[in-house]
Amino acid sequence: MKFDINLAGLALSFIVAASGWFFRWNDKQKFERQQASLERQQAITQAEAAAEKKVNEARDFNHLLGNQKQISQGITLGFKDIEEGLTSGLEGIEERIEHLRELMLKIEAYLIRNQGTNYRE
Repeated sequence: MKFDINLAGLALSFIVAASGWFFRWNDKQKFERQQASLERQQAITQAEAAAEKKVNEARDFNHLLGNQKQISQGITLGFKDIEEGLTSGLEGIEERIEHLRELMLKIEAYLIRNQGTNYRE
């Protein structure tokens, strides 16, 4: 049997081309797996962000709802205090008016007494 160089060259080129195609295909598969993994990771991250946003919105809404209830209770208690203050304040109003008259008379007397006094230096 005679060794044919052309046939050996053809076989070697076929082996090199086949191994190149195999390594190219293998790299493509690895790349596709990495891309799929990245896409899954991004989808998980987006789902986590959406869930966290929903939880935060629900928490904020519950805070606002609680604040509204507290404000309503405060207004109700404020009106009750005002009503109680008006009813209880009428009891001693004559004494207060008399006290204010006395204070006004004292102020008037002080102003009359110091009418001619010059405070400039």
